[in-house]
Amino acid sequence: MELNNVAFWVFSTLAVLSAIGVVFFRNIVYAVLSLISTLIMVSGLFFTMGAELIGALQIIIYAVAIVVFYVLVISTVPEFKGPTVDAGYMLMSIPVGFLIFIELAYVSIYGAWKSNTGMFTPEIVDKMGNVKAVASMLFTKYLFPFEVASVILLVAMIGAIIIGRKEHVIDEEAK
Repeated sequence: MELNNVAFWVFSTLAVLSAIGVVFFRNIVYAVLSLISTLIMVSGLFFTMGAELIGALQIIIYAVAIVVFYVLVISTVPEFKGPTVDAGYMLMSIPVGFLIFIELAYVSIYGAWKSNTGMFTPEIVDKMGNVKAVASMLFTKYLFPFEVASVILLVAMIGAIIIGRKEHVIDEEAK
């Protein structure tokens, strides 16, 4: 077996185990650490599959920026003192989780057979480079969804600023 295949299986196994830790750890700090581990393992999967740009973006955006945001929220929000698990939700979540698992398994199996039918063949990607192939698809075929996503993020950022500012103004008026 090639080293690339061994690395893929190691990263995928560790990603699944870390994701299980995110779900089942009761301590929120352990859950966030497990989330960091999951994101790094997924980045490793991207690197083993030859998608270096996506792997690097996974580390920069998710493993650093988003997790820092989670840690900031965890440190500023007081701990919730209510019941942790409701039995009614637990009974409902088992069949829903099973259906989602079946759907993901179907998509994974179907996607494995269809994975090499994209616009860029491996020869073209080797010739162009990984970054150029992603950029050409992103800024030609998927330009409109890319711009819509950027506008949505801009609106969300402005909304967060306005919401945060209103609370600050209300606090000053109360004094």
